[in-house]
Amino acid sequence: MALRIALAGWYGSDNLGDEMILSCMAAALRARGVEPVAVSIDPERTAAVHGVAAVAHRSPLDGAALRRSLRRAHAMVLSGGVVQSETSPWNMWFHMSRLRAYRRSAPAPSTGGQPRAAVAAIGLGAGHVRGARSRRMAVSEMRRACHVVTRDAASAQRLRDWGVPDVAVGADPVLAGDAALVSSRAAATRPPHSGPPGPTGSTGSRSDSEDTICVILRPPNRRGIRTAAAKARTSWQPWTGQLARSLDALAEHSGMTLRLLPFQPSQDTPMLVALRQKMRTDAELVTLNIDNVLAEVARSRLVVTMRYHGAIAALLNDQAAVVLDYSPKMRSLAAEGGGWASLVDLAPLDARRFEPRTLIDAANEAQDKSHRTAEARGSLRARLKINDAALDDLLERIQ
Repeated sequence: MALRIALAGWYGSDNLGDEMILSCMAAALRARGVEPVAVSIDPERTAAVHGVAAVAHRSPLDGAALRRSLRRAHAMVLSGGVVQSETSPWNMWFHMSRLRAYRRSAPAPSTGGQPRAAVAAIGLGAGHVRGARSRRMAVSEMRRACHVVTRDAASAQRLRDWGVPDVAVGADPVLAGDAALVSSRAAATRPPHSGPPGPTGSTGSRSDSEDTICVILRPPNRRGIRTAAAKARTSWQPWTGQLARSLDALAEHSGMTLRLLPFQPSQDTPMLVALRQKMRTDAELVTLNIDNVLAEVARSRLVVTMRYHGAIAALLNDQAAVVLDYSPKMRSLAAEGGGWASLVDLAPLDARRFEPRTLIDAANEAQDKSHRTAEARGSLRARLKINDAALDDLLERIQ
């Protein structure tokens, strides 16, 4: 029987960043002759989009059903920026409940004793976690994992400070690039053990880019007990006028057209539609999916992004980028390779003091720093070897 590994993360939503993670992780498993099984909030959609087996998990209260679904899985891998309560206080309960459910699903060894369950965290992001109880929950699960590999040094230090002793610094799985995203759906025919896709440079070329600016915005995180989706319906409204004026100024100063890309359409599109209605300059609203997302980002000369994987896409495509600092992960990514992207503090938006000149200055700085993209991309892709080593060791443990 082929080995089956459950992949856990924020999968099954319309968040293209997380869907790219799933694509790359599934490709890495298939390249090793392993069957991926996605834990998804929408298993039918996940199976259709990614061509993988998928099991349902939509609530921490679904633990018993998830345990039954995972009985044939030999291990579980958790990935993505899931160790945080920035988007919702329920976030930690949701993701850690999956690890607990898998541990409890593992059968006892034939010789007796406690059930064994192999769990690894690979390409993990750790952000702000509010409350000692939530941090203890994360620490408890991470200490049980055979490997904890974060996507950046700041996440690793955060986990160590909380009490997770053995943390390695790898990279975000999406840095495997376009080859891995394509192979997620094509690699079912790949010969087993042929090795994961080998990233060798940028996925695009600046000479192929149009004179446009790619703008990737999202609703800001707000504190409160509501879910992230509920808060996203209105959290962006105080920002709209300020952002419209700033983007108009950027378009007029640069002479370039704006292209608005919703990386999570259910949350981002209402914000972008309202923004476009307030702008004086024309802006194109682009329809994205898992197959065209990197290519659509690559069409522009400059990327202004509030989405983490929008910045990853810019890095893969060798593009200048303005990173909007709404979360620690954005700051950490912008600093890679000696600081390859410019960083914009968004606190003035909440104070209603965001100046239109801010984006113009940041865009100029981004162009000046763009020669560092190759170094940052090379450094991050070299760290994918840490991810691969953890995955290979996990497979050795369960064979």
